[in-house]
Amino acid sequence: MKKIMIVFSLMLLLCGCGKNAEKKELAGGITSVSCEKALELQADQGLIIDVREKEEYDESHLEGAINIPYTKIIEEIDNYAVDKDAVIVVYCKSGKRSALAAKSLNEAGYTHIYDLGSINNCS
Repeated sequence: MKKIMIVFSLMLLLCGCGKNAEKKELAGGITSVSCEKALELQADQGLIIDVREKEEYDESHLEGAINIPYTKIIEEIDNYAVDKDAVIVVYCKSGKRSALAAKSLNEAGYTHIYDLGSINNCS
């Protein structure tokens, strides 16, 4: 029983260590990133896209972010990223819409998609 508790404790410790990683691979070639990593990607010519509605974007957004609501991401992405290898970071309010947008971009053939999740990850 003591060995099981030690192994369990080590597993919890190891799982917790990766939580603050700069990036984490998600399903379908999408990568979850920290705010710091997202801003680094933007500085290297990556696009940061706020996939919330215009009213939300107008209230607050990350500097340099483009607003494309997640429901229009596939229709409008060509206006900003024709190259399917372009680096694209998406975010929203809670992470749900950014996950949907990232998945849509991935299915459309974009290969370098990063999901920041919530805008609150940058506060």
